Amino acid sequence: MKIIFTSILTLVLTFGAIAQKVEVNEGSENFSVGNKNAIIAVFQHDDKDRVEKEWKSLIKDFHPDNVSDKKHEYFFDNTKFTTISANTIDVYSIVLGKDNEIRLMACFDLGGAYASSSTHSKEMAYFKVLVKDFAIKMTKDYYEHKVKEATKALEKLTDKQTDLEKDNKDLEKDIVDYKEKIKKAEDKIEQNKKDIDTKKTEIGAQQKVVDELKTNQAKVK
Repeated sequence: MKIIFTSILTLVLTFGAIAQKVEVNEGSENFSVGNKNAIIAVFQHDDKDRVEKEWKSLIKDFHPDNVSDKKHEYFFDNTKFTTISANTIDVYSIVLGKDNEIRLMACFDLGGAYASSSTHSKEMAYFKVLVKDFAIKMTKDYYEHKVKEATKALEKLTDKQTDLEKDNKDLEKDIVDYKEKIKKAEDKIEQNKKDIDTKKTEIGAQQKVVDELKTNQAKVK
C-alpha cells in the first residue's frame, strides 16, 4: 500500500508541476529538406509512438499519395488540403518526446515555397488550428489514460481500506468472544476452587471412615 500511495503522490506532484496549456508557435526547425519555417506544438503526453501514430492517421485523412518515415521524420507526399488549396501540399513532421512532454514540428511545402504567416497567412492559420486541435486531443488522451491509472490505484487503496476495516471488525468480534471465554474460564476457576475445598472436606471425612474401618479390622481376632 505504501508503494501505491507513493506512486499516487508522485503522479499528483508531477501533474502539479506541469502546465496543462498547449503551446503552438511558429519558428524555424531542421528537417531533411533543411531549415524551414514550421509550426511547433508542445503538449503533455508520455507515449511518443502513440502520438506519431495518431498524427500519421490524421494527415492520412487528407489522402497523401505516399507516406514515408525516415529517421523519425514523417513525409506526406501530395497531401490534399482542399479546404485551403486546390494544389497538393507536402508535409514534413518530426515528433520528439521527453519527460511526459511532446514536441511536434511540422512544415508545409505549398509547391516551391514553405508556408509562413508572413506570406501565407490563410494557410498557416488553417494549419495552426489543425495542429492545435490535434495537440489538445492528444493532451486529453494523455490525461484520460492517467486518470484511469490513478482511478485503478484509488480503487486498490479503497479495497485495501475495506479489507482492513473488515479485519478490524473480525478482530473486535474475536476480542468480545475471547473476553466472554475468559470470563467463563475465570468463573469456572472460582467454582472449581470452591468444589476443591468441598472435596477436601469430603476426602477428610472419608479418610476418617477408612481409618476407622482399618482400626476395627485390626481389632478382629
